[in-house]
Amino acid sequence: MCNAFVASIASVLLLPSALAFAPASPCIAKRPSASALFSNNDSGEDGGIADFEKEKMNIVRMLQKSYYKDVPDTGDDQTMESTNNSATAASALDPATGRINNLPLWRVGWVETPGRRNCLNVHEMQYTHMFEKILSQENDGPLYFGHLYLPGGTTSAKSGEERYQLKTWRDELKDENRFDNYDSSSTLVTPDISTPTVDRSAVVGCLMQIIDHRRMEDGRLMLLIQALERFVVDEIVDTKPYAVANVQILLDKEELPWEDSQKSSKGKEVDENFCKYVRGKAVAASFYYHEYEFNRPKLPISENNDQVDESYLTSEDVPWTAISKLLPFAHYSTDEMCLNAANAKTAHVADSMTTLNDEDDNSIESTISSGGELPMEHELWSGGITWDPPPVPQVITRRSQDTLDCDTLETLLWLALDDFCRAAGFELPEEVRCLLPPEMDYLDIEQMDTSLSSNYPKIRRQRRLSYLAPALIENVENPMKDMRQVWLNTPSTAARLAGALERYEYLNNKMMGQYE
Repeated sequence: MCNAFVASIASVLLLPSALAFAPASPCIAKRPSASALFSNNDSGEDGGIADFEKEKMNIVRMLQKSYYKDVPDTGDDQTMESTNNSATAASALDPATGRINNLPLWRVGWVETPGRRNCLNVHEMQYTHMFEKILSQENDGPLYFGHLYLPGGTTSAKSGEERYQLKTWRDELKDENRFDNYDSSSTLVTPDISTPTVDRSAVVGCLMQIIDHRRMEDGRLMLLIQALERFVVDEIVDTKPYAVANVQILLDKEELPWEDSQKSSKGKEVDENFCKYVRGKAVAASFYYHEYEFNRPKLPISENNDQVDESYLTSEDVPWTAISKLLPFAHYSTDEMCLNAANAKTAHVADSMTTLNDEDDNSIESTISSGGELPMEHELWSGGITWDPPPVPQVITRRSQDTLDCDTLETLLWLALDDFCRAAGFELPEEVRCLLPPEMDYLDIEQMDTSLSSNYPKIRRQRRLSYLAPALIENVENPMKDMRQVWLNTPSTAARLAGALERYEYLNNKMMGQYE
């Protein structure tokens, strides 16, 4: 066994690369008045610099509370017009289309994928403004925002370069020069294995939800967030002072209700007009599972500051170790009540497809496209916006998604994970172990005391695994590093499972000394 390689893997597994809360310059400059500067009392008593800063922040907070206060629903036309404006309208799922309208976008230089959890330190002015607007709508439902990859973050956005400008997926398809910004990276250790890199603004992002927040004394915001679903930018609503867009939630291929019907129609494409109707129902059903798939912990706070609703935290009040225990993956909830409703919604969508197939006048054959608009998912794939993970050449057997289904790929991936943990001496976190199928209790992986509900669909479990398994080794080396956007752009659970499986097989073979 290659002991040096095994040791190097063990040293980088699950590094806290997701933790975004780091010391940052306060967004409110400390500039005391002349009276404060010349005061003999600067020890925090009345008249000192500390007292001046405290009073200044009190005034700022009073203005914030007034400015970000919810707009009352008085029913008059002027108020309604203001409420529907992109700056004030709450982001919510449209169950008829599967879109989320007026979604604020956080465009930063890293990627989130579904199933992850993060703690954000927000200090840039436009984003503290954006998140304060979102938090002011707390009574209107879930607090959503979009996470969209932008290389270089705010610096790139301000550069004015066309490749960093926010675009819809349709605009991206029309850009003939977009592949000029596509490249790949490799290492000296594995020069023949490359990872795709894209030096331009992404159009596929991740829907995030704020589950808790704290305000800091210096004006920063600390947010506990969870990554829920993939989306693609459909329409741009605004770009200043921050980006706002209408986005379409992207389901995996296995969750698209028309896929089975399409196979029975000899591979012909269904029309987008038909898909719109069914897609909205399927996305709405998917959202019903969120209550079970994501628990909602509170941010831990210091014992010195337990009046959270009334007080503002200092850096000393932040219990970094306790927060790190909430990251980087989300836990499932213990409340299974939502699963019955979620499964009923999913079954209703499937029944709708069956009804359409059985009715002569409304059969799926009548919806086959004959010169009409292709399904959005097909256009994203054929246009190169979504793609499968690149193969790993040194893994000789390239498994085909056409011959291996998600059940088989899930089993093979767990066998590879078992070998990996044994060779590297690595213990899987419980957020991953809970995804182990109950029938695979023969593995060396430690079993959970409590397993997932038997009412939880296995395709949802497999989708979660397809994101979390590659995340465990993303800090090791190519072909594992910098792959988050690739996993996000992958259109199916099977393709992600296959891509993750190849990478674990590569590492396992290397630890066994096959690759030197």
